[in-house]
Amino acid sequence: MRKQRYDWETIRAEYEAGSSMGKLSDKYGVDKAAISRRAKKEAWAQDVSGAVERAVDAKVNGIVNTVDPEKKAAAIASAADEKVAVIIRHREEWETQRALVTTAIEKNDFDKAKLAKITAETLKIRQEAERKAWGIRDVDAQPDGGVLTVRILRVSGE
Repeated sequence: MRKQRYDWETIRAEYEAGSSMGKLSDKYGVDKAAISRRAKKEAWAQDVSGAVERAVDAKVNGIVNTVDPEKKAAAIASAADEKVAVIIRHREEWETQRALVTTAIEKNDFDKAKLAKITAETLKIRQEAERKAWGIRDVDAQPDGGVLTVRILRVSGE
């Protein structure tokens, strides 16, 4: 007996968009238990926001819903390369900024120091906007915006 092949990407997408396993079973001829096993194994979630986010990323990065995994992999690699280029450029810009600050301090040049401050603020604003536009997250950042919260515990003495 030949093993039947199903379009699991489509089934998953419809499930995560809110379709029930029963409806998917009827629509695609897949046993409901098989859908359930696959959903559990791959941690499918019916949170529409994740599915919508993946669809937006795919459209923005030019990834089409295709059966050809090589084309999809090439599109993903291209999108990753573009984001990497932005991150590398941001790092290089800060190295230039560091040199400006160092020169201002070494020469005790107040005007260069003011310029360094203004350009640093401008660079920060522009880079934050670019990272937001490109969907680049700073994984090292604190969840509360970079502010480290310290708790002081009072220890009672005897």
